[in-house]
Amino acid sequence: MTYGEKAAELKNTLNCAQSVVVALDELTGLDEATAKAASAGFGGGVRCGEACGAYVGAVMSIGLTIGKDGLGKPGQPTAVACKQLADEFKARFGAIRCQDLLDAAGGDHSVCNGFCAWCADRVAEMVEEAEKAE
Repeated sequence: MTYGEKAAELKNTLNCAQSVVVALDELTGLDEATAKAASAGFGGGVRCGEACGAYVGAVMSIGLTIGKDGLGKPGQPTAVACKQLADEFKARFGAIRCQDLLDAAGGDHSVCNGFCAWCADRVAEMVEEAEKAE
C-alpha cells in the first residue's frame, strides 16, 4: 500500500490533515497517537475553510522530515520543499484554500480523499529526493 493509498483510506475516519500525517508516520517518526493529536485541529481548512487540511498535513510532515534540522528560513530545504509543494498543489487542484477546493467540487467532500492521497505520496517522494541529495 502506498502512502497515498493509506492516507485516502484513513480519510474515512480521520480529518484530512490527520490522514496525511498519520499515513506518513513511518517517515516522520511520530507514533500514531501523537500524529493524530498534533494534526487534529487542522482539518476543514484549519477549521475555518482556509488552507486545505491535506496540504497543511503535508507541510507539517515536510517539517518533520526534510526540516528535521530545524532550519526553515527562506532558501533552506524545508522552505524550498514547502514552496514547491504549494506550487504543485495549486497547479494540480486549482487552489490551496479548502473552501475554494470544495466550491469547485460542488461541495462534494469525496474529493478530499484525492487531496490526501496526492499529498502523502508527494511528500514521500520529496523526502526520498532530499535523502538522495544529502
